[in-house]
Amino acid sequence: MMNPETPSTENSGNGLGLLLGGLLLLILAVVAWRLPHLIRAIEEVAQLGPEAFKTNGFALPEELLNDPDFLRWGAPGQIIAVDLPKTWGQDKVEELSKNFRKRFLVSSSEVVGITFGGQSRAYPLRLLQWHEVVNDVVGGKPICVVYHPLSETIAVFERTVNASGETPPLFGNSGLVLDCCLLINDRLGQGMRSQESLWSPLDGSALSGPRKGEALQFLPFTLTTWENWLETAPDTDVMAMLENHRNYYKKEPYLPYRQRDLPKYPYSPKAPAGPKNLDRVIVSGSGSKRQGVLTADLQKTYSSESPFLISSWFATHAREIPVESP
Repeated sequence: MMNPETPSTENSGNGLGLLLGGLLLLILAVVAWRLPHLIRAIEEVAQLGPEAFKTNGFALPEELLNDPDFLRWGAPGQIIAVDLPKTWGQDKVEELSKNFRKRFLVSSSEVVGITFGGQSRAYPLRLLQWHEVVNDVVGGKPICVVYHPLSETIAVFERTVNASGETPPLFGNSGLVLDCCLLINDRLGQGMRSQESLWSPLDGSALSGPRKGEALQFLPFTLTTWENWLETAPDTDVMAMLENHRNYYKKEPYLPYRQRDLPKYPYSPKAPAGPKNLDRVIVSGSGSKRQGVLTADLQKTYSSESPFLISSWFATHAREIPVESP
């Protein structure tokens, strides 16, 4: 007769089998998650050569390549930009709000609000953080909305062209960063990477490519809560969720990053101690006349009739933009 206090060899074997099975499933899940990125990296090397791991195929100037705060974090398009997103009316938002599991926006949800040509649209940050770049047309104006959570950079600019008759460019995430802030590219299509220009939404200019030195035409916008935006623009519609991203939108991937308040990638010069690295700064003006104003109130409404952008305390100092306290 078996002693009840003696563990069964069979039970121990079953427990070990379950543990190994769970470990195997975890390994397979990680491989499945990383496999598309690995395949994309292999394709990049095959198409663009070994330098793709540093340049992503863009024709970059030496001063940028030699900058210690410039690096490649991933492949172009790894974060999927949205082109001409579908929109929802307020009835759809209200319908979704009645179901907790499907809830889309609540009164305190932050949105980027814009109004052009008599048309208003809201872009929820909970969507923008998964795409970072949205190309749209509002009131007949071709625009691009950028939100980069790692540098807290928020900007809206016009998608201008070089010559009349050209189609406004579509922008995307280049997979490159400078001073921990994303660089975007004007996408020309398959096999055209070396002819695309690379832009900094924080510097406001093209750093490489045929349009090097050209300035982004920033536009006014409002960063506020959904509740406040509805009061400002009662006829607004809102960028809709992408069906294949619905599960992502339920998550808050950058909360631990914000709590740690440690920028992910290198940057210099360092910002003075005191404010948090990710405290928002309102940047106005252009060129050498740019000026920042620090604000620690994340729920305040930021709006101006003049073009401006928003970035973080650390990122504005890395660009050597003068910042004053509110």
